[in-house]
Amino acid sequence: MPPRPPRRRAGGPPPATTQQQRSGVVTFTDLATGYCLDSNSAGNGYTMGCNGGQYQQWTVYGYGTLVLVNRATGLCLDSNASGNAYTMGCNNGQYQQWRMVESGYGTVNLVDVATGLCLDSNGQGNLYTMGCNNGSYQRWARG
Repeated sequence: MPPRPPRRRAGGPPPATTQQQRSGVVTFTDLATGYCLDSNSAGNGYTMGCNGGQYQQWTVYGYGTLVLVNRATGLCLDSNASGNAYTMGCNNGQYQQWRMVESGYGTVNLVDVATGLCLDSNGQGNLYTMGCNNGSYQRWARG
């Protein structure tokens, strides 16, 4: 039987279902910048130099569609139709569900289920979503 995520607590991961499993803790590194996906307790999402800290570690839950929960804050990676990317309390909504699509060279695109937009960043550390183009700023290496 696969491991199950812990029961939901305030700001914690979504409750377990028979279709969810804990997939482990990973970091996501932007191929173009070499920066890691990061966040803070205020709900800001961004990228910055990789430092191995818990704010750059994400617990991934799910089969097919995934939920990414920040290890330090317990907040879920979220987005909206306007292209903003951030973290907030986990709510099982489609804006917090992502698909990992293999994009070559050991990288993935993170595609938001609700919008179909890809997680993207730039050299200044901004994080957002936009139409998928398989560009290097949308390709994330898992570590």
